[in-house]
Amino acid sequence: MKKEYKISFWKDKKDYEKVLTNDEVINILGSKGSGKTTTSLKYQNDENYIVINCDRLLELPGGKEHEELSKIRDMLKRKYGAIQEGEEFYKQYIDILTDIQKANKKVLIEGNILHDIKPITKLKGKVVVKRTAKMKSFIRSVKRDYQNEYFMKLELEKHGKLGRITRFFKVVKRRRKIFKQCKDIENIMKELERVNS
Repeated sequence: MKKEYKISFWKDKKDYEKVLTNDEVINILGSKGSGKTTTSLKYQNDENYIVINCDRLLELPGGKEHEELSKIRDMLKRKYGAIQEGEEFYKQYIDILTDIQKANKKVLIEGNILHDIKPITKLKGKVVVKRTAKMKSFIRSVKRDYQNEYFMKLELEKHGKLGRITRFFKVVKRRRKIFKQCKDIENIMKELERVNS
């Protein structure tokens, strides 16, 4: 029977899970707004886990910083000069896992940068793919991005009262990429499924 990888436009589907190696790592993938960070919060207070949000690792505005993330960012910057993106992130991904596992901790790592690791089957441990409905992810992402105080302030300074409207249209335009990203995630699931269990 053929597995269904499609991400529905309107209805959430059960998360896709695939164990790739025996490493104590959980990788959470999904489009923006799919609930990756919300899922990772369940592990935030578990003393056995260290949770790494790659968006925060890349120092994107917003969100709370935690001590472990700062240490890892500093370690990567000392070794590489900067946090890498794209396929180059894989070496840093391995360094993150090695560093945390030295402390006898389990790792939960999430963020869109993981999608860039090629082939995706190089990830360690277990992969969880969020299959939140495309429209739900889009709306969540627009709402969250629109409310970002830093960027809203820039728009208001530039456009006055019209800044709220220009900010909204910029966010919607940028977040339309979620629909393409969902297609990429469907392909990731197909690629993961080809790996023998």
